[in-house]
Amino acid sequence: MRKNPGSDQDRGCGTPAEVFGGPRHPESTAVSPATSPYDVDDPILSLIGNTSMIEYPDAVNDNLYVKLEKENPTGSMKDRIALGMTLEMYETGDIDRNDLIVEASSGNTAGGVSLVANRLGHDCVITTPETTSRQKIGYVKSLGAELIECPSVDSDSADHYRNQADAIADNRGGVFLDQYHNQLNPEVHAKWTGPELYQQLEDVTHVVCPMGTGGTLSGIGKYLKNQNPTVEIIGVDAINSNISTAFYDNDPVSYETQIEGLGKGSKTPTMWFEYVDDVFDVSDDVAIRWAKKSAKENGVLIGPSSGAALKIAHSIASDNPGSVVALIACDGGEQYFDVLASVEQPSP
Repeated sequence: MRKNPGSDQDRGCGTPAEVFGGPRHPESTAVSPATSPYDVDDPILSLIGNTSMIEYPDAVNDNLYVKLEKENPTGSMKDRIALGMTLEMYETGDIDRNDLIVEASSGNTAGGVSLVANRLGHDCVITTPETTSRQKIGYVKSLGAELIECPSVDSDSADHYRNQADAIADNRGGVFLDQYHNQLNPEVHAKWTGPELYQQLEDVTHVVCPMGTGGTLSGIGKYLKNQNPTVEIIGVDAINSNISTAFYDNDPVSYETQIEGLGKGSKTPTMWFEYVDDVFDVSDDVAIRWAKKSAKENGVLIGPSSGAALKIAHSIASDNPGSVVALIACDGGEQYFDVLASVEQPSP
């Protein structure tokens, strides 16, 4: 039986821009300045990317590193695909400068797309499940996007938030970015996040990342596997989700999780499993406990999905003293204080 440390019990890619820099094993949170591969003359959008890679404070073997994607302007790694997908679609002619941009998001992508649309002068409509946190909804509205909250229904329902976005784009002549199906989602990470990570930590042996659309892990995996095929690419899924069941070709389960951005009801086309070595399940309680533990004991404030990934990464780093493990912390904990307060921290 496959060991699952998530329990408390126990396709070639583009050449990276030469602008990526920084030490292989940074001594501190500082990373040498790096410029996005996307040419934007904007004081806000130019802040996207070049996030810090820090040594995690309590790693038993001093071999666990965390990439802090909360340093992006809206506080998550989704800023990367919001900008990258939009600019790539400019280049292909799929988006014109006066187009309405429409996106479906259960969380962080909503904020990223709203920001990018704001700075590039687009009207924007975001559809989101009614369960999305009030903090994230507030972010979208504050950036001027039109927000439509949709009922939590099965994905085949016309009222599902993705289907609503598709219909709105059709009816109003907009462009639907569609992070769940658009292959530019993982390609942006193969072109950007993967090279950036590799420049910071070129002897990385394992990369651990929570999976929602799967684009971050897939794109990073595509790039790193081309640099070093022995690098292990590890996905983290919610325990009542169907990313791991699809990966292992098991029967699907009823999808249910309170962790925003973690898991899916079924595999999406942006999950490139050919670049993934393993997927582990983590329960909601464990994810929240590890996020809370990270903040209280180590001063590293991360969201619950990253708490799930931290549990897995910490176990891998502890069990493999010679490894160099990189955790992608997709966002910070600032938008989840209500969730983080819902579960008591485990005893030391």
